[in-house]
Amino acid sequence: MRLRKQNNPAYDIEREMAELEKGMTELGISFGRDTLEKFKTYLSVLHSYHGRVHLLSHRDYQRISRRHFLPCLVALPYVQNYGRICDIGSGAGFPSLPLKIFLPNTQLVIFEAQRKKADFLKHLLENLDLKAVEIVNGRAEEYSGEKFDLALLRAVGKIGKLARVLDALLKPGAEAIFFKSPGVEKEIEEARKALQKLNFRVSITKALTPLDRSPLAIVILHKS
Repeated sequence: MRLRKQNNPAYDIEREMAELEKGMTELGISFGRDTLEKFKTYLSVLHSYHGRVHLLSHRDYQRISRRHFLPCLVALPYVQNYGRICDIGSGAGFPSLPLKIFLPNTQLVIFEAQRKKADFLKHLLENLDLKAVEIVNGRAEEYSGEKFDLALLRAVGKIGKLARVLDALLKPGAEAIFFKSPGVEKEIEEARKALQKLNFRVSITKALTPLDRSPLAIVILHKS
């Protein structure tokens, strides 16, 4: 795909790429030219859809690396050893596709119920040339295929309401990772009965995003 600058005056791909490189270095992530080219393409495709499909807030198109790529990559150490992963309600491809760039051999299924967003994701994948990725234009709770080793969830709803969906999707011994704000303990307490009934254990890791130093909670559900 040939990259071109969009008509958005706030769009500065070189600044975005410089911030991404700085943030990945801060996270201790090794990367090469091919990785950077994929993220550059990702930025270009996102901007080409600006105004066509609601994928991000208007302001976030000026700070995709800070607000989306890098927060997703905070979880990279937690997703290294899983063969089959799903992403529920991915939208613009977050959190799974920034992670998939570093996990070329992982099988990934992305659930996206909205047709326009699913079509965007298919177009994005064609340009990123990522293998072993399936886009399911449908709801995760309607899926009846092979179960998963890991589920990823970012900005998709309450843990308690999603526990039963995850129970149906995950293999025994599998995990689910939620990207949450730091005050997630109250949400977990509200979900405690449902999680115990379904034999999920919970662990929380607090982190700061690169560059912005915004607090982030990585909540992991372990399925017994």
